[in-house]
Amino acid sequence: MNRSTRNRNLLSNQRQLSTGLGKASLFIVGLLLVAGCGNQPSTPSSTSATSSAHEIVEPVVTETEKEPTTTEQESSTSATTDSSSATSTVTDNDTDISGTTILEAANKGTLPDLPEGLSLGSSRSTLVRLQGKPELGGTEGPMLSYGTLDVTFDANDQIVEFTSGADAYKKLKIDTVIANLGKTAETNDTSKDIAYTAEATYHLTNPKFPKSFLIFSYNTQSQHINYVRLYTDIQ
Repeated sequence: MNRSTRNRNLLSNQRQLSTGLGKASLFIVGLLLVAGCGNQPSTPSSTSATSSAHEIVEPVVTETEKEPTTTEQESSTSATTDSSSATSTVTDNDTDISGTTILEAANKGTLPDLPEGLSLGSSRSTLVRLQGKPELGGTEGPMLSYGTLDVTFDANDQIVEFTSGADAYKKLKIDTVIANLGKTAETNDTSKDIAYTAEATYHLTNPKFPKSFLIFSYNTQSQHINYVRLYTDIQ
């Protein structure tokens, strides 16, 4: 091979080598660019996260926090009115109780605070049916107690005595009772048993129970009634 031909071959090899190196360099640069882009944070995502972090959440108003409707207000007003009416009724009933009403009921063998149909001579079963069972104890025995009411029986299980300390009676004063009913048949000092107490007794006119009595126990200092007792001697 002559010298001229060898020089041309060397030049050709150098060009091929240069071209190969250039392509390799471009390939490496491309890889670096791709890797660099992958490592950079995404600007839109960062902006979205920041926006989400600073987002203002509006308070949610629940049903219970809403203002009451007109219907609810009217219902509340109605309930208050009904409650006031009930209280007024109780007060009116209390003011209806007097010495006169007690005596009128006693002449019929009963008291104003007793259920209708319950009177002297009623059976034990009638008492339990109308008044229910006592709060303490059973339904047997010579006397049954219902809070402020005591009921006494004879040997035949007939009622012979009611003793009631109802609040309506305690609001009365003995001088007012006497003014309504007139002079008592007798007055007994019971302060030896209970201090500052006495009893005013009235004889009743009950054909069914000729020997029946109405007794007002009262405080001798305040004059207020302690309890009312209605009893009879059943023959």
